Amino acid sequence: MENKTGKYFKYAIGEIVLVVIGILIALQINNWNNNRIERRMEKEILKEILVNLETDLQNINETIERNKIWIEHNYLVVEHLENKTPLTDSLKYHYSSLYGYHRFQPIKVAYENLKSEGISIIRNNTLRKKISELYEYQYFFMVEDIRTEIGRIQPIHKNQIITKLKTEQSYVSAQPVNLVALQNDIPFHETLKDVIVYRWWTIGRIKKGREKIIEVISAIENELDKN
Repeated sequence: MENKTGKYFKYAIGEIVLVVIGILIALQINNWNNNRIERRMEKEILKEILVNLETDLQNINETIERNKIWIEHNYLVVEHLENKTPLTDSLKYHYSSLYGYHRFQPIKVAYENLKSEGISIIRNNTLRKKISELYEYQYFFMVEDIRTEIGRIQPIHKNQIITKLKTEQSYVSAQPVNLVALQNDIPFHETLKDVIVYRWWTIGRIKKGREKIIEVISAIENELDKN
């Protein structure tokens, strides 16, 4: 009986050990599988963010170019009025194109997906910080600061144009209601100069953001290359 009891005990211990080993192996396999799923998800989200940022970069470059064009229109009209040069067809085109506002709006779809999954899914601490700072800090100032300035200057600019210019064809030809009066209209001149300053400020603000975008794009590409 003692021998049988010893054998049963050893058998039971062996069974317990096998069960424990099986559980540990199952847990290890489960952890490995979960880690593999997370890494795949991380890679897909980084790819999505990369696509969004590349589109943002294109939109920023377009916004910069549009602002430069509007600067030229406003500058040439101010120069024409202050120097009291003759009104030409090319100047009529510039008069017709004084007004226009194009704001940069970042694409945040991929970043919102990242936040819903948990931003900690990105293992690289430096990369995770760069992405967060871009979307939560840099983009905020690129959008909200510019929006605030637009809210200040846009109504004044629009009112000056509506009340003091007559449009023959939108974005093709316009001219002063009274050219002589407009040549001596200091508030009109100052409004256009204010718009020029605002647009250069906008370009500067957006260029700083563009540098950060390029930096994050490079960091994401490097991370994806590791995988």
